[in-house]
Amino acid sequence: MKNWIISESQSTATYLIASAKAIWLTEQNSDTNIDELIESKSLGSIRSIRYEDLKEIVFIDSDFTIEMNFRDDKTTDEEFQLNKNVYLEMRSYFKKNLKGIELKNYSVLKQIYANLITLGIAIIFTSATYISAMELEKGGTVRITGRRAWLRKIIATIAEFLGTTGTLIVGFIFIGGILYFLMRKIQNPKKGVVLKITNAPKLNV
Repeated sequence: MKNWIISESQSTATYLIASAKAIWLTEQNSDTNIDELIESKSLGSIRSIRYEDLKEIVFIDSDFTIEMNFRDDKTTDEEFQLNKNVYLEMRSYFKKNLKGIELKNYSVLKQIYANLITLGIAIIFTSATYISAMELEKGGTVRITGRRAWLRKIIATIAEFLGTTGTLIVGFIFIGGILYFLMRKIQNPKKGVVLKITNAPKLNV
């Protein structure tokens, strides 16, 4: 098994250990001989991340960060920022030894995907609020019952408070901010590699 220290304090160190079927995370005392603990199976408390539960492992060269994204959307993804030497060694090791993967570049689309979703939601929310504000200014009413009544109520409250002009101003500021950060990512994309988990992933150890 291969192991690396991914973070440490004065008294403890957090180790990432690459086993055949999973990544182990464990915190040990700084003066611990980790190889002896692994050999004697005396690690104590560990957290195990199985390769088959992962959708992909993303190595981001621009800031020496590793992302572990799970297949289950309800599971929180993991992110580790490492020093350069540990990062480069770990990237090389997993690329060479982890089987059942497909190597891909860290694409710009992948980097801006979350921003695009946020932009779409902002446009829809602003449009719905503006339409509600127009209806209220004409003396009409906005229906706040039915499915997602809570969301309709929020939209109606904001529309009543801001009016059509206020809704457009706030909406354009919010959308403009999202577009600004979106363009920055497009113009200065991060570089890296994605290890996409495909079939029966296993590490050669």
